[in-house]
Amino acid sequence: MISSSERAIIIQKINNNELVSECVTGQKQEWWIKKHHPDNEIPKNIYSLQQGSIKELYDKYITTYGGIEWEEFTNYTRELIKQNIMF
Repeated sequence: MISSSERAIIIQKINNNELVSECVTGQKQEWWIKKHHPDNEIPKNIYSLQQGSIKELYDKYITTYGGIEWEEFTNYTRELIKQNIMF
């Protein structure tokens, strides 16, 4: 994960429509402003887990925040990676 200050800059750019999903469907549905906004609950919770493989983060998420389907979790991590918040 990137630093919290770098994350704040990315969130500001998303809020200002300077960064949008590269996916046509994501652009049309405004994923980064709506469901996959990095300051929404699920992406924020994933960010708080900090480091680990996707599987390790998923296991930490389940333990810390409760149930989420694997596919939904990987969709959120995919968008965090595309937003350059998660590497």
